Amino acid sequence: LTETGQEQARHCGEELKKLIGPNETIMCFVSPFRRSKETCKLMCQAFSQENILKIREDPRIREQEWGNFQDIGSHETTVLERKKIGRFFYRFRNGESGADVYNRVSSFINSLNREMDNYLMPNNNIIIVSHGLFMRLFLMRFYRWSVEKFHTLENFDNCGYCILERDNNDGNFVLKTELNTYPERKPTLSDSLEETFVKESFHAEVNPSIHTEDIGQTKKTE
Repeated sequence: LTETGQEQARHCGEELKKLIGPNETIMCFVSPFRRSKETCKLMCQAFSQENILKIREDPRIREQEWGNFQDIGSHETTVLERKKIGRFFYRFRNGESGADVYNRVSSFINSLNREMDNYLMPNNNIIIVSHGLFMRLFLMRFYRWSVEKFHTLENFDNCGYCILERDNNDGNFVLKTELNTYPERKPTLSDSLEETFVKESFHAEVNPSIHTEDIGQTKKTE
């Protein structure tokens, strides 16, 4: 992280501390990327150590794999192809598509549900330190949004975060953060591909007893 990125991480921690309060506990899940782990460390400085139940690194919440090496000569072609296919279905050479990351998201949510069964406390919060694309795909999977809706979501700012708050009346999670969206766009090939994408092949159901409040993200600040 640059000095600006470090300051953004500390500020994010302070903002989350205000939202969570001084007496509630947190569990952190962090991407294995260096910038994510640095962000998590700086962010957690806002919390007292006794209120941090655990910090766990999970490779499933890493950023999308763009391929082993990026060929500058073919970059323009790649951008045009991805624009035509759509961010969800386009797979980078030796890398991943958004749909591949979606599979990781589903697996992570399954594990998260099981993990939280061991930490069922009314004042416990989850903070996920990940990346912009993962955040959008997490929301898509969590709320079972369509591929078309996913394509309307703008990326988050550096150290931006969104909040999912549990409704104690019905156990559902309410998205408290207003998301930025792109203006109306032209249809892409992925709009027709969506018809063949079987979302129900992922059987991970959201456990309504999970007390999840904060889902944070970070990306490198240049």
